Amino acid sequence: MLPKVTEDQLRVLRRLADDVRDTLAEAGLPMTGDLSPGLRVGVRVEVDPADDEAGGVWVDWCTHPRMAEAAANCVAEGRVDDPVLTRQGDVQEAMQQALLAILTSAGFQASDPDHDYRPYELQVTAGPRP
Repeated sequence: MLPKVTEDQLRVLRRLADDVRDTLAEAGLPMTGDLSPGLRVGVRVEVDPADDEAGGVWVDWCTHPRMAEAAANCVAEGRVDDPVLTRQGDVQEAMQQALLAILTSAGFQASDPDHDYRPYELQVTAGPRP
């Protein structure tokens, strides 16, 4: 079993995630909430309670299920040069940069740690200083 952060650390991460959601919602971006993957559209903010480099607050953009499913089908069928897959990647990259710009302009410490299991996701490590 993976080590988890303490309850106090988890409360801090949840507050940070709430601040991230509020900031991105104030910018006019839709939030996905805890919807199932096939219904997610917009910003997804997740708290990973692992006590390692993969833990913390993560943010990404969920494209419309139609685009996400079409891209997943390309991968499953080995069509890695399909324009649908390229477009999905372009959208994910553009939205990642937009999310990063919004969060850093609001004073958050966020970055793309280039995590193998979290492509196009940002890790937020701190909120704005008071």
